[in-house]
Amino acid sequence: MELGKGVKLLRGSPNTLIVGEYVVDPGNPAGRALDIVKEVGNKPPKVLLTHFHADHLTAVPDGAEVYAPWGEELFVANTKMRLFFTHGVYVPDAVYVGRDLQVSGVVKPGDKMGGLEALDLRGHTPGHLGYIFEGILYAGDAIFGDAVLKKYGVPYLIDVDAFLASLDKIEAVEPEVLVMGHGPVAGSRKRVRELVEANKAAVEKAVKLVEALLPADVTSIAVRLLKEAGAEGNWENVLLTTVVVRAVLTKLAAEGRARPRDDGAWAPAGRDAIHH
Repeated sequence: MELGKGVKLLRGSPNTLIVGEYVVDPGNPAGRALDIVKEVGNKPPKVLLTHFHADHLTAVPDGAEVYAPWGEELFVANTKMRLFFTHGVYVPDAVYVGRDLQVSGVVKPGDKMGGLEALDLRGHTPGHLGYIFEGILYAGDAIFGDAVLKKYGVPYLIDVDAFLASLDKIEAVEPEVLVMGHGPVAGSRKRVRELVEANKAAVEKAVKLVEALLPADVTSIAVRLLKEAGAEGNWENVLLTTVVVRAVLTKLAAEGRARPRDDGAWAPAGRDAIHH
């Protein structure tokens, strides 16, 4: 799919953006690498990653130069570290694993690579980047499409406030075209605003629900969030959702709204916070 002169999109989940010899988020499965190499002229590309999650880098072609977000280079390079920091525990049998990668360099917000400018969109991961090119913003997993929000109920995130701030940045950029990692292309500013508001609403709903479920332990809250969304409560989904729950509890604790009890459960601050 052509998005503009010299700009191509390989649809998938995640989507892949190609600008000349630069490829943003090759995605998965591994066989997708063959299509990517063809699109860049049958040579190894230069790969820009928005973040370290395995579903975005499994299809990195052999011989490619790989550029990781600053602060995430170890997770891009090492499979075990990648899986540990995605799930909060090492999960060798995860749906997406990828392989160890040689990192050629790191990218910081404001850096430019082949005309693509890196934008700080932290929150989904600690160093998540977006890439802007001539009115086109590839936002990776800093924002999700309607189907993902409906399926999981809450976006995966490690920092609630940073994720919300990144949504504001996406809207402030006013892209003519927004490409998300997971979801259809948004081709108008009106649609971008709608997606930003939908993602904010999903996060705010999750924060309210977590707070309303207290007192409870992290796993119980995660299971309830999945049930509320009608999502499958398999072991990997539960582990991933506990990451989100811990992020929400961190926010609530920092704001004086929640505290851990000595039995391992969390409770509203000032009410049964310490259990005897």
